Amino acid sequence: MTNPQRHLATAWTAYRRNDQAAMLTAAGNLVKHHPRHGEAWFWAGCLRERLGDLMGADNAFRRAARAPDEPVGMPFRCHWRTFQRAVDAASAAIPVGLRPAFAELSIELGDYAEPWQLDGIDEPELLGLFSGPAKGEEAAPGELSPRIHLWKRAHEHSVGDARAFTAEVRTTLFHEFGHYLGYDEDDLEKIGLG
Repeated sequence: MTNPQRHLATAWTAYRRNDQAAMLTAAGNLVKHHPRHGEAWFWAGCLRERLGDLMGADNAFRRAARAPDEPVGMPFRCHWRTFQRAVDAASAAIPVGLRPAFAELSIELGDYAEPWQLDGIDEPELLGLFSGPAKGEEAAPGELSPRIHLWKRAHEHSVGDARAFTAEVRTTLFHEFGHYLGYDEDDLEKIGLG
């Protein structure tokens, strides 16, 4: 059996581009060539999920959790309302002194990042993304207002239960807000967003 990294790279590329035909082929190749590897089954599940085959995705996720080589736990599943409540709770937890700056942002929620949002990104999935001008910067002509994008499915894939899901949404929202403010990871800790 070969190392799954080559097939995973092909799968990630198809996923980032939302190339449905390539995703279907990649999902099949992952499990055909790496039937014992948890990450192969997990990414096959992600690809099937993005294609709208939720039953096939969940079957692949179950196989990933039971895989003899490098098993990957089942993703947490939730309703859209649960995701919105987690975002609302994270927004309400922004420190009082930073709320005026937070009010300057738009929050956009989605299931997945759009292919253009993944250009130049090495990770196959993003939990969130800040886009637009940072605080104090002027928008370029035609540039949208500052916004934070958060993606439900990526958060589901990254955790195994409701508590971890809520915590991960909060971490992501705070992290992306920190980008708007111009802070790095250490600065986020100092201002209560880490």
